Amino acid sequence: TKSVDLTSTQTTNDYRLALDTTDVMCSSDGAETLIPTEAFLQYYRSKDSERRLQADESESNEVVTALSDDEKDYPLLIPPNQAVSFYAVVLPVDDSQPNPFSLISSGGSVDSALYKADANINLYQGGAVSNAYLADDPNMAAAEVYTPTVFNGAVYYDLLDKSTTLHDYFDYVEYSLLPGDIHGMPGCDASVSTGYIDTIGSFGIMFDVASAVPPIDGGDVDDITSKYQDLEIFGLDVYIRNLVNTSIEVYARTDSEGDYMSYSPIEGQTKIVDNWELVAKGVIEGRGPGVGTPIPQESWLKNVVLKPGHVVGFYVTVLDGPDLRYRNSTIPEGSIYATDGILNVGVGRSWGEYPLRGDGSDVSFHPREFSGTFHYHAHEGVCKSQSPSVAPTASTLSPAPTTNTNAYKDEEGMCPSENELATTFQDGTGSYCILFDVSPKVDLTVTGIDLNVDWNSADEALVTVYAKNGSWFGFQNDREAWPYIAANTTLYKPNGFHDRKTQGPVIPLEEKMTSAIIPKKEFKPMPMKEGETWAFYACTSTADLRYSIGSSIGKTCASNSELRVYEGAGGADHPQFGQEEKGIDYTFYAPRVPSLKMRYDFVAECPSEPPSSFDYTPSPTPQPTLTTAATYTFYAEHSADKSMADVTYDMEYGVRGVLDSFVKDKANPLHEHGVNDGLVVTSVRAVIVSAMDVGYLCIPEAPKTCTAVSIQVEVVHHDTVSTDEILYDLLNQSDNVQRELNVEGYEVEYVGSRAVETDSEVMLSGVPDREMGGSEQEYFARVAKDFLNSQVVSDNDSLQILAVTVNGQEITADSAAENVAPGVGRRLQRAKNRINVSVKGQYKPPPKINFGEVVEESINRDRELLKKELTSKPLPASVDGDLSEVPEFADYFADAEVVGARELKKPAPARVFAPMNNDPASDDGLKNILNYAAFGISGLIFLLTSVFFLRPRRFKAMFRSKSSDYHMNTQEVDVEEDQMAALKAKSRRELGYDDDEYIYTSHSSMNYGPQSGMGRSSIRNPSMTPSRGPAYR
Repeated sequence: TKSVDLTSTQTTNDYRLALDTTDVMCSSDGAETLIPTEAFLQYYRSKDSERRLQADESESNEVVTALSDDEKDYPLLIPPNQAVSFYAVVLPVDDSQPNPFSLISSGGSVDSALYKADANINLYQGGAVSNAYLADDPNMAAAEVYTPTVFNGAVYYDLLDKSTTLHDYFDYVEYSLLPGDIHGMPGCDASVSTGYIDTIGSFGIMFDVASAVPPIDGGDVDDITSKYQDLEIFGLDVYIRNLVNTSIEVYARTDSEGDYMSYSPIEGQTKIVDNWELVAKGVIEGRGPGVGTPIPQESWLKNVVLKPGHVVGFYVTVLDGPDLRYRNSTIPEGSIYATDGILNVGVGRSWGEYPLRGDGSDVSFHPREFSGTFHYHAHEGVCKSQSPSVAPTASTLSPAPTTNTNAYKDEEGMCPSENELATTFQDGTGSYCILFDVSPKVDLTVTGIDLNVDWNSADEALVTVYAKNGSWFGFQNDREAWPYIAANTTLYKPNGFHDRKTQGPVIPLEEKMTSAIIPKKEFKPMPMKEGETWAFYACTSTADLRYSIGSSIGKTCASNSELRVYEGAGGADHPQFGQEEKGIDYTFYAPRVPSLKMRYDFVAECPSEPPSSFDYTPSPTPQPTLTTAATYTFYAEHSADKSMADVTYDMEYGVRGVLDSFVKDKANPLHEHGVNDGLVVTSVRAVIVSAMDVGYLCIPEAPKTCTAVSIQVEVVHHDTVSTDEILYDLLNQSDNVQRELNVEGYEVEYVGSRAVETDSEVMLSGVPDREMGGSEQEYFARVAKDFLNSQVVSDNDSLQILAVTVNGQEITADSAAENVAPGVGRRLQRAKNRINVSVKGQYKPPPKINFGEVVEESINRDRELLKKELTSKPLPASVDGDLSEVPEFADYFADAEVVGARELKKPAPARVFAPMNNDPASDDGLKNILNYAAFGISGLIFLLTSVFFLRPRRFKAMFRSKSSDYHMNTQEVDVEEDQMAALKAKSRRELGYDDDEYIYTSHSSMNYGPQSGMGRSSIRNPSMTPSRGPAYR
């Protein structure tokens, strides 16, 4: 290499040797020949050992924190804004051998022109050297340089900051080349957990994390690995007690130089953008009580590297609601409360909102302890000196606060299993009333509601809470729809409550949450069953009730393992249902997020007294034994400003509400399953899918956008009904789900799997002269289902047979099939059994299929295979009823022949004509005109018919003598149709049909062209598949 003037293209002999190695394995044409990092490291060590020794001697007295003059002269070190020329020569190891190697380059455009660059370096066009030479080659004069050319290859480089010495750099290179783990670095992984114990929660928490590894105390280390004792934090689990999806961000605090620092300095603490570095951002799914919720690895943007003894401040916050859980602490802020001997976690402070404003008005609470787990990589020097200890357990953590947070602690009779669920307690707006729905996930009793009242208008307020089974929507003005008054009492402003005049406009979160607690003795307990929807309509007599603006009615705003609260509407008038007395129309604002806390009991051993008007007989607790999963897929058209999280939330809970209503609707099959089979909807989860999963694109109306959403539904039920039957009934509701799905701001189209059903008649001959018993019917249905599923071949490969059910049987005599049963001394009268079956299935269009035709063709094409299946599968061990007098049960299907199948098409509905106008005042003249026109048309038809039949040739053909003109044809005859009719008649007689019975036809495989408008499907025996042309799509 040499420093170079880009204007000069002459190759001279003033280069300095930067690398001379034989440790290069040349690759074949088209592949990269890599000069490995090890070669540069070894050459640096060998050629600069004397300089290293001198540098080490000087470092023993002083710490070198920058490049020395000798290091600055290193040939491969390129200073900023300077250029270096490289001259690479490839020669054989054995100098006596001819040079078989060629360095490949391509022609350039302009001498020394820039041809490749990134953010750090520029590469320029150069020259190709023929008759390559070394610096001391006597043949150097014979070399020729051809310019311009472009170097074909790659340059790998590292960036060095001003404080890094070459000595340190190559030490790190040597360390990085040691065998590593999944991170590619030597060392070991460990985790430190602070435990999943919580007493409170909100949006965010700040705290410090420090390396417990002591800094190296001067001098050199024994080996290269001992020098590296950094900790790299690469993962984090947080505590989300509610089963919700929420966005999360994780920051690390930095100083003006970009180095990590503690969170604790107040100046700039809440100015997140200016003083914090974003290290993780994504969406997490709450795992529920007692377990950690991991931040996905793809959401982790940067590892946080901690030097020995250093500290970094973390800020962990959720964006969508106060779902981050942590706990109060009994030790001062900044104290270490969790450690594994390597990583220390300190007590910090929490924040009750997102985002932080950074203007000094943000409200924090301290001391608080973060609940979660850090995952980190300890470098080799740490692992060699001290292994991370076992993560602390709950017993080793600092004790939880002794403060009793139960607002009813002084009241007798309170259930010890009481729990609570709080919403955001944000209050961007407010008025007199709030309407909202709740849905319990377990049987529970609501025992109280704490409201958010700012007491701006008065020091007391009348609070009235109405309740009803079912949603509030559509009933906000109907007093008769609200049979229960859960509370009707006067509340007073708490002593010492926030004073706006002296303390400013911002009310601390803790005071908001205790501003309006309805006493337990003033609240009538409201029992609720799992899966029900209940509505509350709460009002105060002053317009001091606070809530916040939401995004969609019915969207979940708070949830845990027992209860879910939905967004609702705010009411601008008081009292409830007073519009007639006031003579005005009440005003409601939606969507609104209720700002409150729900209190409830959820353990059967601690029942609460039901309201007097609650007329409900609880059913036995369902104990489902089967789980069925179904998927509804929609194209949802919506405004472009909705995030994917909003879309999944809105669609998920919209579908959940529809399914809940179906289960309650006595006219819906799902209700019948709920009553008879204990069906309960346990999970509704929305996921974004691609248009490829749907099969075609959605073109939205500008400026809207279109999103494909799959709703994954799980239900549990008794084993009194099969999962296939439940799946069919769920999919059969797809059109109803789309019709009833009314989510504000969305237009939806169902594009998922659909249920199909057909009634068919299958005829068996050679069976005993009786109908099949119950178990024989089950056997026949099972064989038929397996047969159809195994033979399915369709233009639509998603077709699946879900169930076959025997609906009826008709026994007729089969005189051609009398047999003597083996071992039985009497003749058995064999018969035909016409079995009426219902076949249910599912498939995902496009293309559409004719399901009845598919089933009919499949059985008719493979009758012998179905017969084999019926006679080869094991028969059931027992039958329903007393069949002791029918010894031939054991071989009911032994001599059976499958005659065929036909689709039983339902009759078309009768046409309904509009009634005639019998008004005597109608226009008689118009009637006469129409009558005359009808007579004229009838006469014309008669005349044309007569002319047609009385033509000479036609008359002769119709009335000729058989003896004279029998072989004389007046026109060609469709001989194939005549022959086919004869073959059909012969087939009917061979199969034992009378002249008035139908015949089953075996259709050949056909490819329908565009005129058919429908893709053709069939079910066939793979061994009998005819050749096919390309199917029409």
